[in-house]
Amino acid sequence: MLSVAFSSALKDFVRPGRVITWFLIAVVIGFIGKLWVGFQPTQSVATYGQVMEILGFRILALASAVFGMQVLSAELEQKTVVYLLTRSISRPVLLAGRSLASFVAVSGASLMCWFAIGMGVLGPRAFQTPGFWMDALALLVGVAAYGVLFIFVSLILNKAMIYCLIFAFGWEAFVPNMPGDLFYISIYPYLKALTNHAPVESTKKGIIDVLSGQVTDLTVPVTASWIVLAGIIVGFAALGLWVFSQKEYLPREEAE
Repeated sequence: MLSVAFSSALKDFVRPGRVITWFLIAVVIGFIGKLWVGFQPTQSVATYGQVMEILGFRILALASAVFGMQVLSAELEQKTVVYLLTRSISRPVLLAGRSLASFVAVSGASLMCWFAIGMGVLGPRAFQTPGFWMDALALLVGVAAYGVLFIFVSLILNKAMIYCLIFAFGWEAFVPNMPGDLFYISIYPYLKALTNHAPVESTKKGIIDVLSGQVTDLTVPVTASWIVLAGIIVGFAALGLWVFSQKEYLPREEAE
């Protein structure tokens, strides 16, 4: 039954139009990376890390929000949730299958951008750069972490896309650079700790450094990052399965 839920959702998530859209986004980001490294050609590896942190991980969060909403929220908006829930598949299995399908879609979109950034900034040398491959692993962990969080939000809140985008582009961009310990309740610093990119050498700090999290000296230990990210994935996945199995879902207009 899990494979049925997974395959039916995946066919919808990776329709040709969507694949082409994310491919074009990756091409544009790769081109931006190529232009970016032109301004600091002697720091290509550090520039690659900066582009990944500013654009690569933001695309990851965006794709997670977009496809996470397709797991259930879109069914509520389109008033097809009733038909979805009348299938002879248990709710936990249905949610797990659709969630896994969204993770595959997000992984594809994120890895296309990762590859485009690597080729745009480093060229073929990317394959010989250890950080390049570590970024791929960090992205896959981020797919699961952002995915379970955004899917959980979509299960408990109406218009969840707004909250997820605010989190992805507001909270995740600026909270990691705020003074104090607030950055601990953000996902981005833990993913950044896994990559351990070298900072770009600069005497001035501007908005680019803020977006890449290079303003503060606060860092999270790698071991702690793995533990926290695993806790987020397991915790929100369990909460989501429990909420979905208990809550009654109606088409959006009827629910409101």
